[in-house]
Amino acid sequence: MSRVESITVAPTTEQKTVPGRFEAALQGATRALASGVVGAVTLAAPAVPFGNVLAGAVRGGLQGAGASRLGVAAGPGGARLGSGALAGAGTGGGDSPGDLLEATRAMQQEAQAMNLQYLQLQERMQQESREFTTLSNVMRVKHDTARAAIGNIH
Repeated sequence: MSRVESITVAPTTEQKTVPGRFEAALQGATRALASGVVGAVTLAAPAVPFGNVLAGAVRGGLQGAGASRLGVAAGPGGARLGSGALAGAGTGGGDSPGDLLEATRAMQQEAQAMNLQYLQLQERMQQESREFTTLSNVMRVKHDTARAAIGNIH
């Protein structure tokens, strides 16, 4: 019977993620959504009872909820966005539908890349699981054999 060599477990290292294009695209979409909500409320304000109060509340709520983090600045004329992939898409600004389409394609490509990384991670984990199971089975057989041999000595 051959001897089983000792097992060495290599420590894992923590992987640090770097913000990518997908995060930037999501931030741009968030800015566009916030701008669209503020713009819609501002446009509807004259037709809705207490519309000006509602528009002010939405602008104030957006500013209180971290509009500076989103890059949104609300003023008397509505919301203005900082630079971003989807800036102004919801307000009918100067951006063309091609810019929105290009941002959507970029998000899809980033999602595909992330899915590929996730699948690779799953494959590595399954491989490690198979290795662990194989090693566990070998050790169990070795233990059972030794136990049976000890039991047969009496």
